Amino acid sequence: MSKSITTSGFTIVRNAELLDFPFRESVLSVLPLCDEFVINCGDSDDRTLEICQTLQKEYPDTVKIIRRVWTRENQSGGYQLKAQTDSALHACQGKWLIYIQADEVVHEADLSLIRKAMSQADSLEEVDGIVFDYLHFYGNFSYISRGRNWYRREVRAFKKGRGIESYRDAQGFRKQGNRLKAMKSGARVFHYGHVRTQKSLQAKAEQMSQWWGEDAKRTIQSYQIVKTFGLAPFKGSHPQLMTERVKKNPEYVNPQLCKRLWNRRELKNALTVLWEKLVPYRIGEYRNYDLV
Repeated sequence: MSKSITTSGFTIVRNAELLDFPFRESVLSVLPLCDEFVINCGDSDDRTLEICQTLQKEYPDTVKIIRRVWTRENQSGGYQLKAQTDSALHACQGKWLIYIQADEVVHEADLSLIRKAMSQADSLEEVDGIVFDYLHFYGNFSYISRGRNWYRREVRAFKKGRGIESYRDAQGFRKQGNRLKAMKSGARVFHYGHVRTQKSLQAKAEQMSQWWGEDAKRTIQSYQIVKTFGLAPFKGSHPQLMTERVKKNPEYVNPQLCKRLWNRRELKNALTVLWEKLVPYRIGEYRNYDLV
């Protein structure tokens, strides 16, 4: 008799090893919340499939793997990221879906907050999902960036069967193009996408340029670590799953020692930091949700 599936987790992954993603930690961080977990494993040039299969062997009743080839038919706007995310989403059976990206990890201390928020939202028909607060680590494990160009929250758990799909490059989700109605959960997502050595940063930029239809040199420039307004030391604890990675701490970039790149984005960052010291509201903030 098959088990009842209430909550499904899902993710996409490709070249996790080459791009130094904490992919295994990412999956394991939300697995305690899930009755099933769907991994869309793309065609890779490293041991990504082996990592996925190891997870499946360790959790045979929960982890499911679907294999997809990433095509270059449409490279604009991160289309392939959306297409692959939606493929994983549609393979889920649960009435609640939890999405995690390959460079995101949830803290074990916040699992109870997620369960509580999902339970509360479950009885509220007007609520589509719940939002998580983001900690964007920048350069290394010791600094986070709160600049204007970093999203402060995003939907990472939502109800299935409402026409919800990933939006643009799958940063977030929308319902028939409209923002989701979402509740705060208080849970945090630790985003490690910019914790990198210069070499891995360049490798990621080159890979990402393929899926955005952009010139690789231009993408590499946009991925450079610079000293920026909104940079702050991280004084909390990392998820336990990240302990070994934090201890190893290779030659990652120290953003405080980098040059400040004065451009339009940095000017907006500076003005936003000054404004938010006076008023706790971000003007013109990009969001895929409306808070309920």
